[in-house]
Amino acid sequence: MNNMFTDGVKRVMQLAREESARLGHNYIGTEHLLLGIIKDG
Repeated sequence: MNNMFTDGVKRVMQLAREESARLGHNYIGTEHLLLGIIKDG
């Protein structure tokens, strides 16, 4: 399934996962994805 995504999407997902963990959440929501997109710049 990982092959379905571009490198950019994979990077944003990783950043979203990190933001979720940093905030102590056990899910990745739209707020984490948005933060990932912003951080990816």
